[in-house]
Amino acid sequence: MAKQAFLYINYKNIVVLKDYLDIVRQALEDNGYDTRYVKSLDGIDKTSMIVFPMAVDAFRYYWKGYKRIILWQQGVTAEESFLRNHSNLRLMILNGIDCFIMKKAISILFVSKELKNYYEIRARQSFESKSYVMPCFNEELDVSVLQKKDYKDPSFVYVGSLDLWQCFQQTVSLYTQIERKIPGCRLKVLTFQTEEADRILREAGAGNYCVKCVPKELVREELEECSFGFVLREDIEVNRVATPTKISSYLAAGVIPVVTRSVRDFAALAKGKKCACIVKDTTDIETIISFMNSDVKKDDVAKDIIDIFGSYYNKDVHVDHLSEMLRLCLK
Repeated sequence: MAKQAFLYINYKNIVVLKDYLDIVRQALEDNGYDTRYVKSLDGIDKTSMIVFPMAVDAFRYYWKGYKRIILWQQGVTAEESFLRNHSNLRLMILNGIDCFIMKKAISILFVSKELKNYYEIRARQSFESKSYVMPCFNEELDVSVLQKKDYKDPSFVYVGSLDLWQCFQQTVSLYTQIERKIPGCRLKVLTFQTEEADRILREAGAGNYCVKCVPKELVREELEECSFGFVLREDIEVNRVATPTKISSYLAAGVIPVVTRSVRDFAALAKGKKCACIVKDTTDIETIISFMNSDVKKDDVAKDIIDIFGSYYNKDVHVDHLSEMLRLCLK
């Protein structure tokens, strides 16, 4: 009888999760497992392998007898909860749940090295032998796009919601200052909240901008018209461990991301590369101006982007490495 593994997907944002889980699924199949996505574990044998994208669900089912668990840890659950509820008790409980399941899990996937370090400190245990680090990403590179770029064109883009954690207000404030210093600047904002975005831009005194809401399949086309893309984050734990999917979207379109160094894994990856502008914080206009005036050459940027998509954002590479790690963990 074939070995079975089930990927638990009873979540609203499954479209976002599925790109990542498809890699996990392929790695399991490479190890001889029959796999299936499920929204319920009713009727599923308790000796089956279960992949959980949330530790709280893994914890709940662990006590129902499902002990063969692979956990995908997407972020710091407790810190995210604290931002919403400001409860130290909830923070302590959720950290306890996460660490308990990580100790019990057969294998753990982390989205960043920083996230792995966070939990190793709190669990007082190394997860090195049974964990794998794979960033969140959802794009593949079309190299032909890179040769069409002109980084002398001071065009910026922002993609995303206006949620506070995405720092749209800070982005607009920074852009309006850039606009005063660099002639011909323009900003394109792609969001579902077009009216609110337009209001914020007008009140901030931005001059040359447009706000659009486009279907997901047209976002890449819009990005290809731009040179620089904002990914600003405050320096808090939730952001230090993150690997924003937006960065891969920008790079795949040849857009140089302007990223705060609080996004630690990508900041470390981009060190010394020409394909990213790493800023100190959400007010660091000096670094951006200096970068834009540094004669950015498209061939240098293309070389670095190709290198990143050859490993860090490469599905085949991650499938191979994850398959090998699981092979050792599943013996």
